[in-house]
Amino acid sequence: MRLNNTPRAEREFVLYNRIEKTGSQSMTILIKQLGEQNGFGSFRNVITPKSDMVQTFTEEREFVHQLMELAEPSAYVEHSNWVNFTAHDMPRPIYMNLVRHPIQKVISSYYYLRHPKIVAHTMRRRRNKKIPDKEYFDMTFNDCVRQRIAPHCVFDAHNRFNGDWRRFNLHLCGNAAICKQLNSEETMQMAKRNVEREYAVVGTWEQTNITLAVLEAYIPRYFAGAAKIYYSQTKTFKINSTPHDNNLDEDVERYLKDSLKFELELYQFIMQRLYMQYIAINKQRFVDIHI
Repeated sequence: MRLNNTPRAEREFVLYNRIEKTGSQSMTILIKQLGEQNGFGSFRNVITPKSDMVQTFTEEREFVHQLMELAEPSAYVEHSNWVNFTAHDMPRPIYMNLVRHPIQKVISSYYYLRHPKIVAHTMRRRRNKKIPDKEYFDMTFNDCVRQRIAPHCVFDAHNRFNGDWRRFNLHLCGNAAICKQLNSEETMQMAKRNVEREYAVVGTWEQTNITLAVLEAYIPRYFAGAAKIYYSQTKTFKINSTPHDNNLDEDVERYLKDSLKFELELYQFIMQRLYMQYIAINKQRFVDIHI
């Protein structure tokens, strides 16, 4: 029970504030299918123009009130930061999310942004944008980081680039001004607090079996049968992946480990909590194995 925040929810409503490049599209599809099977509504946000990294208190309140209009039981999916419903005198939902190893996440994001199909899609939406040259598509992540080419390959607090895909501290921290800081211990501590006290489950597709088992056990009203659906049509959930080289040169890896130090610490904290939840629901089985 200490690891189970679902009973603390004050409304039959799941809020999945999905994080970029963590397999969130796959989870969104899974939630939609589970809604049809388990009898709850599933909703996604309407794509809006690019907004600031954090919402003002007024913007956050408007967002909360919009979510309150959705029927129960429901699940809502959007790229957004953690929202403190209690601060707006509204009932707390069931929070959930996914993460990914921070360094693998930024590598994947880099090649995703440079994939010809993604670039073409961007050009259609922003017709005044200059067409990238061949060097842009050919440059490896190692070379881009080594040359510190802004904005996508500079990972320090002074880079004004507001691309959320570089981190997940922001999404789990919330809309306070401090949450905008990159590689910040204060931001990480706030994110840890929210994960521990607010989120029912923060899983990862890197540990698919464990994540699905924990979701089924800790949010059963919504995720009952999740593993069966996933493994009966695995190809359906392998989307938005772009082939790329994950190998890092030593100097680039050192730079990233230093630049994303607190992202990595938060990731390890989340993984430890996920494993603890999994062990808790399988405690008797593990005891029997050792006997």
